[in-house]
Amino acid sequence: MRIKTVVISFLVLIGTQLNAATLSDSIWFFLHGYISESRGEYNDALEYYSKALKGNPGSAEIRTSLAALYVKKGDLTKGEELLTEALAISPDNRTALMFMAGVQAAKGITYRAKELYEKCIELNPEDTEAYMYLGSIYIGEKRYDAAISIYEKIVAYDDDNVIALYYIGRLYGEKKDYSKAKQYLAKTLEIKPNFSPALLDIATIYEIEGDLKKAIEYYQLIIANDPTDKKARSRLATIFIRQKEYDKAIGEFEKLSDLDRHDISLRVRIGLLYYEKGRYDDAIREFNLALSNKNDDTIRIYLAMSWREKGDMKKALEELNKINPRSEEFLMALKQMTLIYIKSGTIDEGIRTISKYLPEMQKKPELYILISMLYEEKNDYDNGIKALEEARKIEPDNLDIFYQIGMLHEKKGDSEKALAVMKDVLVKDPDFPNALNFIGYSLAEKGAQLDEAEEMIRRALAKRPEDGYIIDSLGWVYFKKGNYKAALEEIQKASILMPEDATIQEHLGDIYSALHDYARAAQHYERSVSLEKDPAKKNSVQEKLDLIKGKKKK
Repeated sequence: MRIKTVVISFLVLIGTQLNAATLSDSIWFFLHGYISESRGEYNDALEYYSKALKGNPGSAEIRTSLAALYVKKGDLTKGEELLTEALAISPDNRTALMFMAGVQAAKGITYRAKELYEKCIELNPEDTEAYMYLGSIYIGEKRYDAAISIYEKIVAYDDDNVIALYYIGRLYGEKKDYSKAKQYLAKTLEIKPNFSPALLDIATIYEIEGDLKKAIEYYQLIIANDPTDKKARSRLATIFIRQKEYDKAIGEFEKLSDLDRHDISLRVRIGLLYYEKGRYDDAIREFNLALSNKNDDTIRIYLAMSWREKGDMKKALEELNKINPRSEEFLMALKQMTLIYIKSGTIDEGIRTISKYLPEMQKKPELYILISMLYEEKNDYDNGIKALEEARKIEPDNLDIFYQIGMLHEKKGDSEKALAVMKDVLVKDPDFPNALNFIGYSLAEKGAQLDEAEEMIRRALAKRPEDGYIIDSLGWVYFKKGNYKAALEEIQKASILMPEDATIQEHLGDIYSALHDYARAAQHYERSVSLEKDPAKKNSVQEKLDLIKGKKKK
């Protein structure tokens, strides 16, 4: 159809300009150029079009066709030159105007492209193609209101134009006006119910708004229409993960993997979901399958983590030792090794292993931090502090390291030194949350300066509102002030965030004891005793528990 239209236009425009012989030759060359272009034989097409133009040098149409071909070959300069000549001959030539606008847009001269599209619209107020391209420029400039205005002009004369309605809906979505976005997307779907882009966008909006049930319905509708739609399946799997419906998420990833066997990341995501569910054998299988297709250190770390959680520390270490020390992931591998040494109780072996990498990784403070963790685990706080001091030499402004030094002094029993370190931390950063919490809690423990303690803890909480330790500290200040109801409320929040923390359970026991609810106090003391690792603290809580049991008998 296009070739017929092109040829008819060509004949009409050149028929009065040439004698019969020249006309015949020019048409012949033009037709052969067009055929060569349609076959992708661009060099032959250039030759034919050039001969056609030579036979008819006054033709804007041949220049436009020749220009379009140069643009296809990537020669925008030559294309623009020919289009300029074509528009000089025929200023209202719509084809030349559209091609020239496209060239200007490709060169980033958007103001000129807009002028040309507007000229096309001036010639024909219902030129949908020109409106569409003009709107796309405004989208590229993030001028969404201007783009919406353009697409609304299309809808004004063509109210069933699916693409225009869809873009208006999508642009309202970009503007976060989700109500209007859904309105236009719904209208799009009324006209074309299975239009996947609109279904995907409306599903995404419901997901953003937190209406996951509606989002799932739309994603599943897309998949029902096209089971190979990867984006919808991926989004659906992500929602299932958010809802902790891991089996459903695994099912979607399995289907995605069936669609693309070469996408190893899908096997990894399946493995991570099995890991999250505690199905370590399945996780190990998936990570091994992924590694058989791609030697990737991150995947190997996941495999090692799975072996560790399964309880096979030897195999976990074997996998981690396969990682090249020069790899970017090696530091993460060392962190995982440290956890394995702690979990298996082989602390000295861990210290020897991590220490041997110090000569080649001298500028990595993380190694000293890992060594400090191992010393801390065996209650060797002096050597733990020494390791952290070495880390500080590398990063003297790292306040996290400085704070941890203070914490080890506290564990060592040197509270005054610990407090001095924390005060030094606050000199460098007055809003450092951990140091604020440490000092505030220390004051609360002493029952001194409780208003100051509360103020410091609240400042820490403003920085870290979901930190269970800080929430517990605030509750403990309330307890020391005698406000048991407020104390209970805060420390219960902390317990939800950190159910395995022995001190928080002890605090709950203390509060219930003060409220004379000895049954509940006993429950929390028992929980604290079962969680506490420090023998002295365990004995202290046991004494409280024994005392409570005595009161319960009375």
